[in-house]
Amino acid sequence: MQTYNTAIFDKRQEKARNTALPAILAANESILYGIHNAGMPWWATIVAGTLLLRTTMTLPIAIYQQRAMGKMINLAPMIQSWAETLKVQVAKESKQHGWPYQKYQQELQKQYKQKVNHIYAHHGCARWKMLLLPWVQIPLFVSMSLTLRHLTAYPLPWLGQTSSLPAEGLSDGGLAWFMDLTAVDPTMVIPVMIGAGNLINVELNAWYARGKQSKTQKIMTNAFRVLSVAFVPIAANAPMAIGLYWFSSAWYSVVQNIAFKIPRVRTALKMPLLNIAKKNKNVE
Repeated sequence: MQTYNTAIFDKRQEKARNTALPAILAANESILYGIHNAGMPWWATIVAGTLLLRTTMTLPIAIYQQRAMGKMINLAPMIQSWAETLKVQVAKESKQHGWPYQKYQQELQKQYKQKVNHIYAHHGCARWKMLLLPWVQIPLFVSMSLTLRHLTAYPLPWLGQTSSLPAEGLSDGGLAWFMDLTAVDPTMVIPVMIGAGNLINVELNAWYARGKQSKTQKIMTNAFRVLSVAFVPIAANAPMAIGLYWFSSAWYSVVQNIAFKIPRVRTALKMPLLNIAKKNKNVE
């Protein structure tokens, strides 16, 4: 009976070793091992890997998106002027065709949307470009979290136990109070800092968009506030290897958000200055 149980255990271990990781997880793992094999301890490897991936994959898109958003803000006076012109034009059409008020409103909204999209596209800031960053940042965040989960020998969703033991050195590759990167943070410092970083990012974005948020955007902002706080207990139950990645990623975004508000940085990165739109309004 004991021999039978041992055979089953051996088969499970072999299955775990032979389970093929998805390509993106394998690529992330190769990057981390490459940094670690260069001589860095695991805690520094995770931080350096986060900085490398965010700088090469999400930062260029964030800069591109900020340029587009800046153009949109600076185009606001032109769009407002066109809105007044369209009201007069559509009102004339409505009077000629005898449209009811509801039909007038529908036609006005249709033409206004078409005109705004045309203006944005003409100036290289089409609205669909605002969706590029989440389509890259979210998959990167999820894939890196799953990669580190694999390295700490935690079962992966849909794949199960892909590794029977943590990566060599993870159990003593930490720093200060979190030497064991396969264990949770006993002090709760990192989980709280993760939540604080995420919340600061939400508040920075809310402050940046103050007075311009729609009702839906306000609801989304409040939802992200709740999610930021909810992330604290989630991080408290995650291995420190994952928590260290979440911490690095959250505070990378904080620094990025603050930097993007500095005029000298915006000028150096060829982003439109955000106060141009306000000056234009004052001139009018």
